[in-house]
Amino acid sequence: MKMKHNGNNALDEMQDQKMLKMEEYGYWILFWGLALAVVVQLLLGGSIRQVAGELIVLLIGGAYVLATSLKNGLWTRSATPTRKRNAAVSIIPAAIIGVLNVIKLIQKKDIGTNDILIAVAFAVGTYIVCFVVLEVLKVLYEKRRSKLDDVGEE
Repeated sequence: MKMKHNGNNALDEMQDQKMLKMEEYGYWILFWGLALAVVVQLLLGGSIRQVAGELIVLLIGGAYVLATSLKNGLWTRSATPTRKRNAAVSIIPAAIIGVLNVIKLIQKKDIGTNDILIAVAFAVGTYIVCFVVLEVLKVLYEKRRSKLDDVGEE
C-alpha cells in the first residue's frame, strides 16, 4: 500500500518503518562504538585531549536524543522513570568508572592507599552525579508528559 507523504519521502509505510529501524540501530551502533573507542583509547594510555573528538560527537548525539525525547514527553519504550530505577541504573556508570580505575591502578607499579581512596571517590561521585541528573530529568519528563497529556484532554 502506497501512502501519501509530504516532502520527498517515496517510501510506503512498511518501508518507512524499516528505514526508521535501520537508522535507529545505526545510531546506537555508532554511539556505543564511539563510547567503546574512547574507553579503549583511555585504557591504552590516551589522554582526554586525544579522545576529545569522539567525546564531542557523543555529547552532541546524546544531547540531541535527550532534548528531543524530553520535548516529546518520551523516556524509553519499556519503562517509566522512578526513583528506585534511577538508583539502580546509576550503579552501571559508577561500576564502569570503578572498573576502569581498577585497571588503571593495576597498570601502576606503586599503588598507595590514596590511589584506592581516589578511585572509590570517583566511583561514588559518578553514582551521585548520575542519580541526581536522572532525578532532574525525571522531573522534567513528568512535567512535560503532564503538559502534553493536558493538551490532549482539552
